[in-house]
Amino acid sequence: MSGSDYLGAGGRLTGGPAPELVRAGYAHETSHGPRLGRWLSLADIAHAVALVEGGAVTGDDARGLLAGLLELDAIDPAAFPWDPELGDAFNSREHQLKARVGAAAAGWLSAGRPRREAFRVALRLAARAGALDLRDAELDLAAALVGLADRHRDDLAADYTYLQPAQPTTIGHLLLAYAYPALRDAGRLAHVHGWLDASVAGVGGSAGSRWPLDRDRLAELLGHASLMTHAKDAMWQWDGYVELIGAVATAATHGSQLGQDLEILASQEFAALQLADRHSRASALMPQKRNPYALAVVRTQAGIAAGDLTAALVALHTGSARTDHFHLLNGSVPRLLDESVAVTRLLAEVVAGMEVHPARWERAAREGFTAAADVADVLAVEAGLDYRTAHHVVGRAVRDLVDAGLPPSELTPARLSAAAEASVGHPVAIGAQALADALDPALCARARLQTGSSAPGEVAAMIAACRAEIVDGRRVSAAARERAERAEADLRARARELATG
Repeated sequence: MSGSDYLGAGGRLTGGPAPELVRAGYAHETSHGPRLGRWLSLADIAHAVALVEGGAVTGDDARGLLAGLLELDAIDPAAFPWDPELGDAFNSREHQLKARVGAAAAGWLSAGRPRREAFRVALRLAARAGALDLRDAELDLAAALVGLADRHRDDLAADYTYLQPAQPTTIGHLLLAYAYPALRDAGRLAHVHGWLDASVAGVGGSAGSRWPLDRDRLAELLGHASLMTHAKDAMWQWDGYVELIGAVATAATHGSQLGQDLEILASQEFAALQLADRHSRASALMPQKRNPYALAVVRTQAGIAAGDLTAALVALHTGSARTDHFHLLNGSVPRLLDESVAVTRLLAEVVAGMEVHPARWERAAREGFTAAADVADVLAVEAGLDYRTAHHVVGRAVRDLVDAGLPPSELTPARLSAAAEASVGHPVAIGAQALADALDPALCARARLQTGSSAPGEVAAMIAACRAEIVDGRRVSAAARERAERAEADLRARARELATG
């Protein structure tokens, strides 16, 4: 590389960068090129179109600038000749543009715009697209969970807390408990997408410029719905990216919790479900093993997302208008979104493809004393006890049965009365049929009275509500995607028109 190819060499600087700076700094910045390349290209084309439409660049320079940018746009970012010795991805693009159209035309690319604006615009476009993709992946995950819940809406199950059987419920009700967080994650991403849909283009560094750049027109060219008003704030704001990373990390944590629960339920000890072969991996040593490897991938990505959130917050402990933030965010945000989309799609496919074993769920519900709270409810009503006393009596009865190695079905009115006498000093009376009904986990699951409970009508209503939210979310996403894609196509068409006009 000749010294003149390095930005500032022969001007403010006397020569090229130190090899140590290239290895430690520029190589890292330039490595963002493959992920940001498409969006840097759109940022450059929009800026050039705005300059030409505003009359700042005319004639052969205008046509050459746009033709060269369209030529660069046709190169796959993965195959683009990124050169860390030039400084960063923007400088590599500028170098290639100069080689194609000459210094006079290429020199207009930075009129009214520092290279950091190109990165801000590109990062925003990349994040906007990634947030939309991740939102759709979360909706797919919710849809897979709701579909599975619908197929097993009435199948008896034991809820678990602390890995101990808790209350009787249904498989459908349990699965919906994972669908709602996915829908909230989709909602958080939709909110951040709205922030990302405001344009920061055309601010001229941090205070505007004297070049005829129409910010509203730039927003239109880039498919943005609005503007970030204040020029300096638009150029340096970072809080929305923390909000985005936080939303991604929250969604990844929800995925990790689901993954951990599925791994437990898929274990030989629980055997309540089984992942599809395509989501499992064999052991290199132990031929009997069938490892739910996809779930390890899900959990690992959640840890990475949490680390990215911490890294962003730590890097932002600087004064305002520092490049430290974006050295990090330019790379971490697109990478994190790419990884999160892939992992969330994987988790959705795991849920859609796994086999549920209802008999094992039912067995856990019937053998785990899951109806004990219902027995206490009925006892309180039948025997005229306060609930805490009834709870104490049933707890003693369960202890007596467990110590004797007896199942819940062996709890009789006589045993319950004996437990009452031993624990609170007097016998209690409960009808045999009332006790039998209270001991039936399936009847218990259906007897719930509250909104959102395991009662069949409530589960059906929640399934319908979730499906309606998924349909609405997909409709909104499709509209946003169509608008962005149409703007991208229109931008390229306008650039071609001006390049040949």
